[in-house]
Amino acid sequence: MLKAPRNALRPLLVMLVCWAAATAQAAKQARAPQGTSSREARDEAMRAIPYNQLDRHARIKVGAVLANTTIYRHLPSETIECDAALFVFLVEHPDLVVNMWEVLGVSDVELLRAGDHAFQASDKAGTRGHIEYLFDGPQVHVIYAEGTYTGSLLPRPVHGRCVILLRSNYLRAADGRPIVRSNIDAFVYLENVGVGVLAKTFQPLVTSSADHNFRETTRFLASVHRAAETNYAGMQRLAQQLTKIDDGDRREFADLTTQLAVRAALAETPSAANTAARPSTAGRPAPRLRKR
Repeated sequence: MLKAPRNALRPLLVMLVCWAAATAQAAKQARAPQGTSSREARDEAMRAIPYNQLDRHARIKVGAVLANTTIYRHLPSETIECDAALFVFLVEHPDLVVNMWEVLGVSDVELLRAGDHAFQASDKAGTRGHIEYLFDGPQVHVIYAEGTYTGSLLPRPVHGRCVILLRSNYLRAADGRPIVRSNIDAFVYLENVGVGVLAKTFQPLVTSSADHNFRETTRFLASVHRAAETNYAGMQRLAQQLTKIDDGDRREFADLTTQLAVRAALAETPSAANTAARPSTAGRPAPRLRKR
């Protein structure tokens, strides 16, 4: 059964379009390992961005945010059980994840594809923005977002830009189960926000909200993996209900969950599993870095 995020959780990428919007829903946070905003973590994250594999326009966007960062946050690492190919697919298709949440009735956020690597986002509560994947790789994703928050929290609209560095490692547990360990570094530039407002209003709530939402989002991806293994029919029905995504993406999602269901069934019969043994997507995805 899918464990959908609760507590008015915003999709991870939409939340980071403009961190101001996240403050409106940060009242209830679970106690958990905290992230950091240290200079050491920030410098390490900046070195990890694959600048030499970004095109000129992407480097300009990234450089502008990093040179004017208002808030930096290294979110706590999360470790989940999830097929590597499924994890990468869901990371690179946030519109599909948001459509799932809509079908499950837990979110009214809108995220629609606006190109091969771009999306338009709205949380219907004052935040609108544009998200662009500047670099896709199994182990590294660089995502750029910009947006505007207009609402009762502040007397005037706030425009923000951010760069998100997602790093993922694909491992196996002692029993062979696929494990994904991931972490996010977010660099945010908020325009026209005074130091006092930033210190008193934004940073405390935003940082705790980001930590919490990343944790809940990764747990949701893990629940998709579990449901694919244990509820084949239900996942196929869910795939057919995803009407706001590309038909090809919907078919690929259905195929991925079918493969997981088949492998799980074979694993229950050792002799069948041995006969059918072959390379699977549960390990590290094949390199397919794409630069823009």
